[in-house]
Amino acid sequence: MIKSTLVEILRTFNEDEQRRLIDFFRSPWCTPNWQSPEPLRLVAHIFDSLNHRRITDLDRAILYGHVFPGMPPVFNKLEKLFSTTLKSVRQFIHYEMFTRQCQPAQAYLLQAEFFREKGDSDECERIFEKLGTWQQKKNKWSHREFNLNWLIEHGRYDYKSEVYNKKDDQNLFRTLEALEELYLSERLFYTCMLLNINRFAPVLSHEDLASLISETEYPRNSKFFHSPMGILYRLAIRILTRNEPSEEEFESFYFYLNKHQNILPDDLYSHFESFAINHCVRHTSTPRFQAILFGLLKNRVEEGRNFVEGKISASEFQNVVKVGLLQGEYDWVWQFLQANRHNIAGNQHSEAYFLFHLATYWFYTGELDKALEVLLTTDYEEMQYKISAKILEIKILYEVDSDILPARVDAAKIFFYREKQISEDKKYRCCRFADFMRRLIRPQTAVNPERIQKLLQELDDDPLIAELYWLREN
Repeated sequence: MIKSTLVEILRTFNEDEQRRLIDFFRSPWCTPNWQSPEPLRLVAHIFDSLNHRRITDLDRAILYGHVFPGMPPVFNKLEKLFSTTLKSVRQFIHYEMFTRQCQPAQAYLLQAEFFREKGDSDECERIFEKLGTWQQKKNKWSHREFNLNWLIEHGRYDYKSEVYNKKDDQNLFRTLEALEELYLSERLFYTCMLLNINRFAPVLSHEDLASLISETEYPRNSKFFHSPMGILYRLAIRILTRNEPSEEEFESFYFYLNKHQNILPDDLYSHFESFAINHCVRHTSTPRFQAILFGLLKNRVEEGRNFVEGKISASEFQNVVKVGLLQGEYDWVWQFLQANRHNIAGNQHSEAYFLFHLATYWFYTGELDKALEVLLTTDYEEMQYKISAKILEIKILYEVDSDILPARVDAAKIFFYREKQISEDKKYRCCRFADFMRRLIRPQTAVNPERIQKLLQELDDDPLIAELYWLREN
């Protein structure tokens, strides 16, 4: 019985859900066999055994004796109880999910269907009037709301086709319009997701891409495309399908994103926000995009959107610190570091992440000795941080004009070239950084303006290099 489906399902219940399930089994309205004590005994015993980790108490003989005390064993009796109890548990799960996800409008729609079946047209009409008020306020609408909106219009069609037969369009036009809005909201969401993925790892052929874009034009629902959501989708798709979108197009997208934050659903706002962040990351060499990127990341931190159960991912933590320092927001970055020292989630200990970014902070604030001390006394397990630590060390040694800089550049180049865990793209960027530094630190470079100009031109010709922004400044 230990490996039964019932036990595995009950294993997932938290303390509050366990308590509600016990009440559910006691309810004559919810449970047909509520007068029978056996299902309640079975569930309570399983919860007790799981909570106290007495797994042996789930042995068949022990279970039978607890559920049917003093009764002789009967073949298949316990198995049948497991089966009927499992059905009741599944009913409880249905009820739980319905109560969590059911909106007031959805409850009204179910009431309207009830009264329509009863032939009570007056009460049905009153409910649809209330639903009409909800439909006019399209704040925070996402998939569920657009789907519910279509169900309401379809329900209104069912009602009118019975009550107002042959007197008007029976609500068919509004039903069709709601269906188009539902389709477009879903179609454009997945289109943006595909195009964003295609930017990083091409998965679409030219034919697929052309077809995907052309299909976003249908149906031509002008009401939807003039809504905040429709405007943002169109701008996002336009940017994602151009090799070099203009700054004005992105500025327009960013403007509407900020303007309509309070009426977009949280998940969709986060989706658009992530797209904006990715776009800015690809254009960090442009100062204006750096400022926008910091604003986006700062808002995510201050509004808690990049925290999951109080933790922030190491990659996002790194982005926040790096962009904040590039923008000269030293006080804000310091407070962010201190507040989240123990909240960094990744493959290594939170303290290792913190110390690396502390070294980065000291570097940007000119405390180079402190930065180097922290950097050289910390071990990094994660490859990205091993790479970043070597690059930061080279930058510090360059700033202090250290004699060991050439040797450290050569060692870093060997590491980047030989390390098999580094992706080819990152390997290329890092090796170019090492090669560039070799030429930059040659004694003849400092006294030869022509060589310096050639190095700067190299950065313009091929900007795929680690620490591009810092190299241009130096």
